[in-house]
Amino acid sequence: MNSQNKQDFVVISKAKPMNYKTNYVYLPKDYGSKNYFERADVQAIRNVVFQNLDILNDKSQFLQKMRNKKLILKPNLVGVFRDIGFSPAIVPQSTDPRVLDAIVEYFTPFVDEIIIAEASGSGFPTRTSFKLAGLDRLAKYRGIQLACLEEQPVERYYLPKAKAMKECLIPAIFGEVVRKEASYISIPKMKTNMYTEVTLGFKNAMGIIPLNLRQRDHNYNLEQKLVDLLFLLKPDVTIIDGIVGGQGQIPATAEPIESGIVISGTNVVETDRVATEIMGLKAEKVKLIHLAKKMGFGNDSIEIIGEKEPIPFKQADPSLMNDAFHEKFPKVTALIGHQLKTAPKITDLKKVKKNDLKKMELACRGGCLVATRMAFELLAAEEQKIPPMTIIIGKGVIVNGKGPYYFDREGKAYTLKKIAEIKQPVLAIGSCTSHLKDLADIYIEGCLFHPGLVHVKLHKLTKSKCKMTGFKNKHLLKLITDTLKMRKIRRKRIKNGQYVDIGLDEVETEAQYPKTTIDPTLDFIEWELPEMTKQRKKALIKDEWKSLMILF
Repeated sequence: MNSQNKQDFVVISKAKPMNYKTNYVYLPKDYGSKNYFERADVQAIRNVVFQNLDILNDKSQFLQKMRNKKLILKPNLVGVFRDIGFSPAIVPQSTDPRVLDAIVEYFTPFVDEIIIAEASGSGFPTRTSFKLAGLDRLAKYRGIQLACLEEQPVERYYLPKAKAMKECLIPAIFGEVVRKEASYISIPKMKTNMYTEVTLGFKNAMGIIPLNLRQRDHNYNLEQKLVDLLFLLKPDVTIIDGIVGGQGQIPATAEPIESGIVISGTNVVETDRVATEIMGLKAEKVKLIHLAKKMGFGNDSIEIIGEKEPIPFKQADPSLMNDAFHEKFPKVTALIGHQLKTAPKITDLKKVKKNDLKKMELACRGGCLVATRMAFELLAAEEQKIPPMTIIIGKGVIVNGKGPYYFDREGKAYTLKKIAEIKQPVLAIGSCTSHLKDLADIYIEGCLFHPGLVHVKLHKLTKSKCKMTGFKNKHLLKLITDTLKMRKIRRKRIKNGQYVDIGLDEVETEAQYPKTTIDPTLDFIEWELPEMTKQRKKALIKDEWKSLMILF
């Protein structure tokens, strides 16, 4: 499972100082020309990538292990924000295509074939992301392949040691990685994240698992789920694109930071740890890194080559109750109430402190909280006006046998009776608020629901039109065409008896686990998918239509 029996390495390389914010989200039309490759920024990025990987290879000999095999490159294209209706028009969410191009060039002489594989977030078609980033032209120029993972048939595995995600589906192409038939490199953007504080090498694997499976345990279990995935998939090498980093309220919007570095490593957890510390965070306090280290996926035998100088990133803040949110959205009232084990226990309604409310919000950071904050940030990016409204998250708090109670940013307690008396529109978000659905103007069911659903509902409430699905999006036709094509391919595979995902609302239960005796010392076992009956096909195809309607 871990790397404690061998030496691992992390290499930090600084790029030549200059302005790198030209085509850092997409390749220009003259990509592939002499003029393009003679650009100072393109040459500097190529040089720093080659130098970095040469040092890592001298230390670890990773090329020897990859030689004459298929190589799968997994960038982070969760959403390529380029002229899609938001302000600013260009946002550093995705892996820099200049970095990706240099990596492809570096590995081409050593491997049999190269595939760039990705599945974008929130049901956004990866076909569009490839086009917006210019990777379709990169693939053609370099003679490599692109794979939209959401369109691929999947394999199923059982993870005996996992604590949150024992059932795991991955595209068949990554099954080749599991069987050591292909190599895998994770190439994330160096950036912050509202769900997990940072999103780097091993969180990048979230884009590997199918769309619906991503939403399962996308709540207080999110970090554990991502760590569980390491039992099945670990990149052979991680290469972090820190040329232009992304900071702030990601995955909603991102501000560029010219960090000017490339970080690579042979242990993904240690590579992420180093990047996290460079970004100005204490890695041991970042739950994602802490859990991975605790479960043995790190390596204390690590050599760091290069200077680990801090480049403080503006951190992601998902709060709906702090001063920053209140100043940005002054007409929105948020009410929070969690009974989760990780939430603070309230014993006196008159002594609720702001620090208690902060901890209560973060008790389920990976779920409704961020999906809601993201929805508001996107409305702001669309320059929409936000009218008065009340947002409610959680089951409510029981205090001395009474309740449930919810609390606003000042610590004032709200009973169900007080909630019923609220004059402005009320949104009850997530299945935890199901007891409020008759009191709310809008109730959003699920844990976690489709992450774009709150945004859709807020547009309905504000009677505004989403600019991403309107003519402000310069790539609307691509988005619609590619979405329809993606869903058509998924439906066709289902009709042919192939699984591409779990059902939209399926939950994991012990009753479904393999009935044979499982060796608990194994990291994973192959697990045959259930028979694709006519009834099963019908249900899965219905889910495809439902997901399509949510997006639009």
